Amino acid sequence: MPEIFINGHAVQAEKGQTVLQAALANGFFIPYFCWHPALSVAGNCRICVVQVEGRSWAEISCNLPVTDGMRILTDSELVLKQRKETMQLITLNHPVDCGICDKAGECTLQDYHYTYNGEASLSLDDKVRSTKYYNLSNRILLDNERCILCLRCTRFTHEVSKSMALGVERRGDVSNIRPVEDRPLSEDPYSDNIVDICPVGALL
Repeated sequence: MPEIFINGHAVQAEKGQTVLQAALANGFFIPYFCWHPALSVAGNCRICVVQVEGRSWAEISCNLPVTDGMRILTDSELVLKQRKETMQLITLNHPVDCGICDKAGECTLQDYHYTYNGEASLSLDDKVRSTKYYNLSNRILLDNERCILCLRCTRFTHEVSKSMALGVERRGDVSNIRPVEDRPLSEDPYSDNIVDICPVGALL
């Protein structure tokens, strides 16, 4: 078993683990949105960055394999700066409607905002508006303005339920989660699980 050092503390990691998995297994917290232990690594939210000692850059821990003797910093000045900038980007077009959001109080976006950012938006432009309530099925509504495109829901339908019912439409700040044509989400018997694994209040 490889031995790595997290914030100066020696820990035993399992062969094949990522830095994120090893850190969480040994009581070191690293924030994450898109990572889920039952899903493939997407690496798209960029909030789980860490710094390997001796390197001048931060990198995502969810896709960083452990190597024997590796020394990891989870809260260096560089890491905290990048997490703050990442949170600024993620919340750039978010409606910040916490007062009426079903997820308020247990929303990781809300928690991380106060932990790693805690400031008003730097943008002087209007937020990009999107579909506020979109029917993904006869039971599930999607609030696209709250969605941070972590893709947990799409990966669930591809990898767990195998319905292949969800995908991403368009690109950039107009990207939206949408049902795949001819594959109704309502016919996926496990579809309600996507509401539970959504880290924000986008799925209702």
